[in-house]
Amino acid sequence: MAVEIQPGPVDSAAEDELLRGNALCDAKRFEEAVPHYDRAIELGLRDEIVWNNRGVALDSLGRHTDALESYREALKVNGAYEVAWYNMGNAFSYTSDYEKAVECYDRALELNPSYRIALYDKGLALARLGRARKAIECYDRLVELDAEDKVAWLRKALLLEELERNDEAVAAYRKAVAIDPDHEEGWNGLGNALYSLERYEEALESYDKVLALNPRSEEAWNNKGFTFFMLGIHDEALRCYDRALAINPRYKHAWYNKGYTYHGMDKLEDGIVCYKKALELDKDDEVLWNNLGNALYNLGRYEESLPYFFAAIEVNPDYEIAWNNIGNALDKMGRHSESIPYHDKSLEVKPDFDYALYAKGYALSKLGKHEDGLELVDQSLELNPNYDHAWYAKADVLFHLDHLEEARDAVNNSLILNAGFDEAWVLRAHICEKLGNADEAEYCYREALRCHDFVLQTDPTNLEAAEAKLDLLLEFERHADALAFLESVPALAAEPDVVATRAELLLRVGRADEAVFAAHDAVSADPESGHAWRAKGRALAAVGRTREAIEALRTCLDLHEDRDAHVDLTNALLALGRTGEALASAEFAIELGAPVRALRAQILLTAKRYGEAIAAAREALRAGEPADVAWFTLSRAKARMGDAVGALAAVDAAIGADRKREEYWCEKGRLLFDQGDARRALRFLDEALSLNAEYRQAWYYKGRALEALARPDEARRCLERANGRPAGDSPK
Repeated sequence: MAVEIQPGPVDSAAEDELLRGNALCDAKRFEEAVPHYDRAIELGLRDEIVWNNRGVALDSLGRHTDALESYREALKVNGAYEVAWYNMGNAFSYTSDYEKAVECYDRALELNPSYRIALYDKGLALARLGRARKAIECYDRLVELDAEDKVAWLRKALLLEELERNDEAVAAYRKAVAIDPDHEEGWNGLGNALYSLERYEEALESYDKVLALNPRSEEAWNNKGFTFFMLGIHDEALRCYDRALAINPRYKHAWYNKGYTYHGMDKLEDGIVCYKKALELDKDDEVLWNNLGNALYNLGRYEESLPYFFAAIEVNPDYEIAWNNIGNALDKMGRHSESIPYHDKSLEVKPDFDYALYAKGYALSKLGKHEDGLELVDQSLELNPNYDHAWYAKADVLFHLDHLEEARDAVNNSLILNAGFDEAWVLRAHICEKLGNADEAEYCYREALRCHDFVLQTDPTNLEAAEAKLDLLLEFERHADALAFLESVPALAAEPDVVATRAELLLRVGRADEAVFAAHDAVSADPESGHAWRAKGRALAAVGRTREAIEALRTCLDLHEDRDAHVDLTNALLALGRTGEALASAEFAIELGAPVRALRAQILLTAKRYGEAIAAAREALRAGEPADVAWFTLSRAKARMGDAVGALAAVDAAIGADRKREEYWCEKGRLLFDQGDARRALRFLDEALSLNAEYRQAWYYKGRALEALARPDEARRCLERANGRPAGDSPK
């Protein structure tokens, strides 16, 4: 604001009032100054100066509308009075009417082209209007008027940064700090511009200049920290944030960046603590809410992440990233139908949002709409061909469409972009397996493991990486390796859910008695864990404690609806001959999506409902369930109904689907024996025994076949093996 001094005497009393008003303005006692200007006007002093100065006092009190009236009065007296035009521009700026402000500054500059303060403030108003290029012209004019004007160089640099003309911004900042080497704001701005150009080492030098001038500059410590983060020097980054927070514990940006750095280091729990600190300081930052949700999401805590994404869109309903992330979290929980509207909302806000196109496409594929999903994923890749997850999604969709060569090409692109993408290596392993390339599949599996091993070598305490490696070993059914790895990481083995996993692994490697004790520990560690109770049920069933197993599995289902537990319960009920309950349990599991139609057929077979068993086995085949089991059950049901030819054809199909199951070979031998063809039966029974020399049923039917062929000594030895006695032993 410009206060003008009265050039000459008018009425002495009026002049005294003006001078008193000016003195009070100079002392920033604006409330007291206004009555003196009013008194001067009442006494007849009505020139442009008194009206202008009165306006300045009113502006300083926030009474901008009254101030504008005073400036208008000044300009009525003297329309060529550039000071009033300038001050009127300021009043309009205070009320955010920048268009009118610029008009006023232009009038002042028409009257005085060298009016530097008007050029400064015109530049600011133009910048507020988003007209950065026009604003730069103001600062160019200022440095023409005075090449040593460091403020003009600084303002010009800031606007050049805004226009992403960072090389020019660097040059302007260098001018500012050359004029004044102690210009703290100039050095900080120079660091920021160099950072934007990814010239991180030079940026660090600039921030160090700031800190040499002012060691308590929280902003410089924060900026230096994030620059270290970009260089991958995380420990130094954290040290810098801590210095910033020691100066100002309420510095939100340092808390945010510290959290972001932990996030980048996969120390997500630490990141969450920092994000929450930042949110205590600013609950209206949608990015903070979103990133806190992301950290929980990356920990696999998808349900927990949702409220934070919803909080982000409450702050900013047009925040497309948070809308999409809600969909992503629902997708991770398998709730694909629910996810689609959130991906749609994200695309409504930003139709070309490649991440949302990919996510919606992948969700549609998971719902079985593979062609529709592929179209959206392709659109995403047209917008952003460098997104590894989109290539992965395309590969997965193509894999489900059985376009295996195209799927392999797509997953290769994903791995070219990110060689450490463990899930992509796993998908490539599955593709290679289906293409019949077992060696390549094994290589991919090992590469996936190597991704986790690399993280664990860098940070052996990283539980997320340890859990991911364990999951991978489980997926590839490397049960012994999984158990050994789990037991080598005590912190992982102590996790309640992993205690239950250990029990299941012990069962898988044939250590059922130990599995019972481990499952008991799992239930003790977390009595509300459905996983723990399921593990206990499985272990008890394996050691023959079937009734206790049923109780444990029912407890599991009371706590948590678990498809696999329904299947386990079905098997336990079937083992006790409780076919009615077993059938109900199997049918419920099928409703939940369990592929157990063949098991349902076995229950019907046990219940002597042979016709229904045949229909159920055929349904299992149509559903794509393991063909060997369905054919074997179909064979046994047909045999019970007296259809020997149909039974033989079905058991041949079972053997064709899996030649390594001794019971299938034995069943064929039995069927041939029952048809009176003992000689052919022997060949198939011997095949069963070559797969399992302890298979008593095969020894029994071999003995019977040998009896039929009048080979009594051999028959006796076989029947003794069938009864569990070494050949030649006599009963005791």
